[in-house]
Amino acid sequence: MTNSLSFPNMFDGARSRVGVLEGNASIVNRVRLLILTDPTELYNEPDFGVGIKKYLWQYNTDNTRARVEDNIREQLRLYEPCCDADDTQFSKGLISENTDNQSPNKFTMTVGLRTILGDTVEIKMDDLQEIIEAAREQIGVNYGV
Repeated sequence: MTNSLSFPNMFDGARSRVGVLEGNASIVNRVRLLILTDPTELYNEPDFGVGIKKYLWQYNTDNTRARVEDNIREQLRLYEPCCDADDTQFSKGLISENTDNQSPNKFTMTVGLRTILGDTVEIKMDDLQEIIEAAREQIGVNYGV
């Protein structure tokens, strides 16, 4: 069994304790953090983090998708021992452009992982901007991307 802090919702004020995730929820939380983190943003480690935000304004080409997938697999090999990085699956529409004028650069991604617990889990990220803003609100950071 694997456990981790429930980042960014670490503190459970209602129960006066620190939030802890267990099992697959723990793995999903850590991988999501790994994907969203820019290098040197957390732990001041230059190699930790996929830095997915840098791909937001790049063209949605096969080359860009391959770089994102390779970067995620490499980070999983280095920093997430509870999943099989080589058995990681990605949705076909890894990065998509929305034609709706209200959100012209919508980011969507689904990553499928096989965990050491023998399960397959999915990590869905429907809109990166909303995810980043929600995380910042939770930890009290108020600045733009």
